Amino acid sequence: MIFFSPSLHKDAHIASLRMLGGRGIIVGLLLLALVGCAPHQNLYPRLESLAASGQFQEGAEYIKANAKEYGNANRVIYLLDLGVYYHYAGKYEESNQALDEAEKLMDAMFTKSISAEAGAMLTNDLSLPYEGEDFEKVTVNTFRALNYIMLGRPDEAQVEARKVDSKLVYFNTKYSPNEKNAYTEDAFARMLTGIVFEMGGSRADLNDAYISNRQAAQTYRTAFIQRYGVGAPTALKENLLSTAQFMGPDELSQAKKLFPDVPLQTPAQRKQTATVYFIHFVGRGPVKVEDRIHVRTLEGDQVAVAFPRYVRRPYQITGSRVTTDGLPPLTLDDGEPLGAIAVENLQSRIGRIRAKAIARAILKYNINKKFQEEVKRQNKDNDGAQFLAFLVGNIYANATEKADLRGWQTLPDRILVGRMSLPPGKHRFQVEYLSGQGTISTQDMGEFDLKAGSTRFIPLFTIQ
Repeated sequence: MIFFSPSLHKDAHIASLRMLGGRGIIVGLLLLALVGCAPHQNLYPRLESLAASGQFQEGAEYIKANAKEYGNANRVIYLLDLGVYYHYAGKYEESNQALDEAEKLMDAMFTKSISAEAGAMLTNDLSLPYEGEDFEKVTVNTFRALNYIMLGRPDEAQVEARKVDSKLVYFNTKYSPNEKNAYTEDAFARMLTGIVFEMGGSRADLNDAYISNRQAAQTYRTAFIQRYGVGAPTALKENLLSTAQFMGPDELSQAKKLFPDVPLQTPAQRKQTATVYFIHFVGRGPVKVEDRIHVRTLEGDQVAVAFPRYVRRPYQITGSRVTTDGLPPLTLDDGEPLGAIAVENLQSRIGRIRAKAIARAILKYNINKKFQEEVKRQNKDNDGAQFLAFLVGNIYANATEKADLRGWQTLPDRILVGRMSLPPGKHRFQVEYLSGQGTISTQDMGEFDLKAGSTRFIPLFTIQ
């Protein structure tokens, strides 16, 4: 918890205003009002247009060319956006470089500057560096693990998987009981860590895979189905049974009680086949908009208070189905409802956000009132100076009252997942992209030569 003295900042602020003079006051306060403006928001229409046409490399280059538009306070957002577009473009090394820097900056911000927090109380949170939401911090490692899988480096993917576990454990203990965020577990991230550990193949790896699969299944059965209507994907059910069989009869019996209709493929049988996972990044995530309310001060005046709210965005392609070699089609399951997680996570702490916004608005109101009283005392016969003080004070209070609308806007709204177990050899895959009315388009994914015991990921991306 960070404490500061409002009276200290009032006096310091008034003293600085007094030294500026009339025009200086206007310039100074307008500069304060502009603190936290986010011109990078203007980049997203172009980025989404490039993504809709599959031009992810061009999107990454566009982000790099406009790095200055993000500004120092939004360096993390710049790196997150760059990391996503590099991932979609298949530039996995470049994606990991950007996401690694973003993660380091996020970690460094765990200890916030008292002076920065106090300054934000005089303007708005946009003057603070963007630290990232809890679910965004975990999603960084999800993407990094996928990058390493695509690079054929499962050991490094395991490192990211362990980071996921550490962060989720931390988020479960980070908040006091009255400050709990909705996001304290992530079933999809757990499922992915289970896949990564299973790829290791050792007895210790399979033990860790079972633990991750069990945790994922538990979260899908509780938080995810209750909050988002997303149950365990078939891929997870199959993985849990397989790793439970390795663990022993008691674990297998428990897994079969959870998913009695899922056929068992033992680890030994899996070594004779090839496993293919399809990961479909679907749609556009929600964006934050500003809501305003008015609260009454002790003096009976009203002050404006701004705070954020998420708005979901529509998209046409909502699902996908994969076929190969005349086998029954595989319809991908919902795995990660990122958009719904973002909305609920913000809603779960909106009370704290509003309380801080109200305290900030009242503080600025008191500063403004003290400033006008001081000007009036020193300029009793100067109506112009008093009017100028009234005008400037109100410009400052209103122009600096802004909600923090920043976020990892290039994330998808949902992530779908599906798993195929196939005989070794060459296989060609076709994808149907679906809406509620049926097939919208099809895509030939090409031919893949699959080896026995191998695991391959095939990513799919749609934003429209």
